[in-house]
Amino acid sequence: MFAAYVALFCFLAGEIVARVFYGHFADFNMEMWRYAREMKSPLPYEKLPFHHVPYHQGHFYGVTIKTNSLGFRDREYDIEKPKNKKRIILLGDSFTLGWGVSFEKTFAKQLETMLNRRQGAWEVINMGAGNYNSTMEVELFELKGLQLDPDIVILVYFVNDVEPVPGKESGLVYAATKHSYCISFLAGRFIKLRSRFDSDYQWSRYYRSLYSPANTANISAAEKSIRKLVRLCRRHDISLLFVNIPELRDFDNYQFFEATEHIRSLAREASVPFLDLFVSFAVHKPESLWVSQEDPHANEKANSIIAEQIYGMLIQESHSALLN
Repeated sequence: MFAAYVALFCFLAGEIVARVFYGHFADFNMEMWRYAREMKSPLPYEKLPFHHVPYHQGHFYGVTIKTNSLGFRDREYDIEKPKNKKRIILLGDSFTLGWGVSFEKTFAKQLETMLNRRQGAWEVINMGAGNYNSTMEVELFELKGLQLDPDIVILVYFVNDVEPVPGKESGLVYAATKHSYCISFLAGRFIKLRSRFDSDYQWSRYYRSLYSPANTANISAAEKSIRKLVRLCRRHDISLLFVNIPELRDFDNYQFFEATEHIRSLAREASVPFLDLFVSFAVHKPESLWVSQEDPHANEKANSIIAEQIYGMLIQESHSALLN
């Protein structure tokens, strides 16, 4: 019994220290944890277990993330599209959300600015959410995006978008991991330590494993969802584009062309225009594109490249009718 009291005392002391001095040791993992803790709430859907809390904001990894009434990191929009406007919806994960990038510098808002300089009648709506996969992105679009009557939908794909949909969590363990700064700190340090000494736990091996035969069920689920998106867009006369964002850590020895081919083949199957951003990024030093040395999310420079390339794709002759 005495040992239990000592353990409880140590945990409570650790929790107090972690909260008081959080700003001194907060890193990417802890900030991502805090973002999930503060900005997301559960939903009653098997394929869409959580989304952003509407009308909420917080400061994470140096930037403010603020949501509108639909839970999007964006301005407020009327559900009914203005008659003089055209709309683009961006579906994606934390890259599309703009993790570590200020609101106006996200590629969604940069693209909107480029289009409105040309014609002045566009709304680019950012539906990106951290820790989403292809299945969740499509479910969110069906739940909240279709009602906005978009003219174009752009699915922004990343290597890990074939991960399984997270399961619903509950109970004491869930409560502890959701609310405890001390547990989050220890978990983050364990992840870093393990990845340093356990090759099976390294990010590159993990990403490659997502496209192995052992992950066939999750790959099939993602493909099924993307095909569902194709059907939804065709049914509602919405133009659809696919964009692939490569992993940004190493272009000289790139290991994830299988992921690129996965989304490229789905685009080819559905006759959907496809933009691979690898070549556009590969001419730059990888670290020049990162939010920080520990976080290879796309920074402001990388977001500018994404916006420019999508803009160029949209104004190609084959799509010029969309912009007129």
